[in-house]
Amino acid sequence: MRKSAIIFLVLILLGLGVYFFVTKYDIKIGSLQFIFAKERNLLKNLTSAFLEDLQFKDFVKAATYHTPEDQEQVDIPHLIERLFKIKPEFLDIMKYEITDVDIDKSGARARVKTHSIVKVLNTDKIEEPDIIFYWHKQDGQWYMQLESSLQ
Repeated sequence: MRKSAIIFLVLILLGLGVYFFVTKYDIKIGSLQFIFAKERNLLKNLTSAFLEDLQFKDFVKAATYHTPEDQEQVDIPHLIERLFKIKPEFLDIMKYEITDVDIDKSGARARVKTHSIVKVLNTDKIEEPDIIFYWHKQDGQWYMQLESSLQ
């Protein structure tokens, strides 16, 4: 009886381990984080770094998340104004968070959903836009899609 209970417990733990290995979620316990999907974590970090560049108005660095061909024609301030309907110099990104990361079955396309809290400087207006960033994998590296970023 005792052996069967131990075997049952081991099978349950093994099943949970497999579930967390294939799921899109990671587990965070305090400052300890268990990451089960490296690609999802990479996309989460890339999107977070991109939003941080926007937050600190580093538009040259923000353009580097696009393919080398697109980097020459990307106009980050224009994309920000199109999305937020706010001129970039009046935009204050106060907070942002990554809410979900989806990767297609081929592993070559992804979308990262975010939620931001922004303030229009010189006013009391605060907005909370939800933004989806689209990424594609080219030559083993993830790049933001120019035509769909910040839409």
